[in-house]
Amino acid sequence: MDYLLSLIDSVVGNPDQARLLFVGAVGLSAVMAAVTVALLVVGLQDPVRRRLNVLKRAQASAGSGAPGSLQLMLEQMGARFAGGADWQNSSTRTLLVHAGYRQPSAAQTYWAVRLLLALVLAGSAVLALPFIKGMSLLQSTLMVVIAAGLGWLVPAIYVDKRKQARLGALRAGFPDALDLLVVCVESGLALPQSIERVAEELAVSHGDLAEELALVNHEIRAGISSTEALRHLAERSGLEDINGLVSLLAQSIRFGTSVADTLRIYAEEFRDRRTQAAEEQAAKLGTKLIFPLIFCLWPGFFLVAIGPAILGVLKAFGRL
Repeated sequence: MDYLLSLIDSVVGNPDQARLLFVGAVGLSAVMAAVTVALLVVGLQDPVRRRLNVLKRAQASAGSGAPGSLQLMLEQMGARFAGGADWQNSSTRTLLVHAGYRQPSAAQTYWAVRLLLALVLAGSAVLALPFIKGMSLLQSTLMVVIAAGLGWLVPAIYVDKRKQARLGALRAGFPDALDLLVVCVESGLALPQSIERVAEELAVSHGDLAEELALVNHEIRAGISSTEALRHLAERSGLEDINGLVSLLAQSIRFGTSVADTLRIYAEEFRDRRTQAAEEQAAKLGTKLIFPLIFCLWPGFFLVAIGPAILGVLKAFGRL
């Protein structure tokens, strides 16, 4: 203890600050040790609940193998951290579904990973403080807070980036899926068979969209109506284009109109919207190029055009 205190004192240079840092490090270590022991004791005292969680997760993830002990620990930690939150109707659940995480325990694991990463980075920063010389108490505290903040924000940033990338992939593959769906329906196939064939054709080029369409087909086979299955597709994907298609197909099925005509009309309208969106992006290009031109092109242009004249003027005044 005295050696660690003297080491921190030699790094900080202030006995009071060194003693405060030492007490804070010991307190943080004690809290983390108590939490670890509590989790272990809860797991040992309640083996029935632990076994039930294993069976429930294995049934929910049938075909992908039983979950490991680490995953179960993360799920329990996330559930305890968030209390009695309604995971199925939460915004976190919607975010994770849009990012491609559809497991029932995805929200609990997400919050547990954020909490654990923040604690691990904060603890690493505290352990690294004695090896950094010349840091004051404010700088040390700021370093620990920044490390904890990074650990808390990095999983959220990663999930958000994954969501944006997945939405972009779904948006890019939706026109091809719509054209193939029109061809299949007009050739005489029913809507469920058409969705199944389109999912098979898009499995190589657009894997995410093919997986979503395959889920729609599985739900229809399980007894869910086509309208409800397509509405689930719109909720999982988060794309407004699919929401419009679902509404049109629901009206077509409800009133008995031709699904092929509905799909053809929506495909034409979708192409028009894509053309208008491209024209809008092209119209914004001139405005977006103003700042690169001002800060990148014009300084070089003025340097080449006016630079020789300025040098000549300076030489003339220098002779005077």
